[in-house]
Amino acid sequence: MVLPTTNFERVALKKPLVLLASGIVAVTVIVVALIFLRVFRIPFFQVSLLGISNSLVHWIGWMGTLYIAFATPAYPIVKRKYPEHLRTMLNIHVVGNLLSVLLVSIHFAHQVTRPASSYPDLGTGVVLYATMILLVATGMVLISGVGKKLVKQVHFLHPAFALTFYTVIVMHIIHGI
Repeated sequence: MVLPTTNFERVALKKPLVLLASGIVAVTVIVVALIFLRVFRIPFFQVSLLGISNSLVHWIGWMGTLYIAFATPAYPIVKRKYPEHLRTMLNIHVVGNLLSVLLVSIHFAHQVTRPASSYPDLGTGVVLYATMILLVATGMVLISGVGKKLVKQVHFLHPAFALTFYTVIVMHIIHGI
């Protein structure tokens, strides 16, 4: 495989990915808005997996978080060790993580819109969600090329937010225990 050498070639390769990523972000915003407006809600019921019982919405959040937690480190590893698979891995990284953000967003929106009588403690969850949104924002800047003058800063911030995500997710899990 021949890797693109000019900026035009790089942008041409990323355009479908940027459009797909933008579409997933738009769907996420719409779904979260519908949950906030109480137009769409997943009914509350318990699901037992591996002897652990939680609500379906909680398991949806776990699925999204676990995908992000395990798939995110795979991208830089493949990028360095197998550069011929870079385009495929970038597509998997972007699309998979954005779909996982959709799942986590459904979980977060349901938590935030719970009635006052069963409102959760959102301390670490708010920080975790904000970190995830910053990850998405910096990732979108990187793949779209919008902030060409900010690329060096964003190349630093994106992995920094990923490390923050890992730190906060550990604290969030410990907090929930």
